[in-house]
Amino acid sequence: MSERMIGAIVAFVTVIITLVLLALFESHSESYPPLEPSVYDKKLDRLDRRGIEAAYSGRVALLFQNWMTDTNEASHQRALRGHRNARKIYIDAMTALDARDPKGAEK
Repeated sequence: MSERMIGAIVAFVTVIITLVLLALFESHSESYPPLEPSVYDKKLDRLDRRGIEAAYSGRVALLFQNWMTDTNEASHQRALRGHRNARKIYIDAMTALDARDPKGAEK
């Protein structure tokens, strides 16, 4: 893969993670009225799940790529801490999505 492609992937993953983090922080800090039901809800929920999964996979891959190129103890600790954070965010985001779309949790 070219450096330009890796950069684009990293930028995309960063944007997705940022959006997920913002959504999680906002949901904890402010209460928003529920969205009006839409005929597109099932498709949007599937897209949300794919986005969360892609962000998690991309982040974990980046953490371990960095660790493999910088093998000192500090890099090791950053990778493990980042992985733990990514897992927590993934679980929080998917739990929130499952609460919104319980039938989709089984798919």
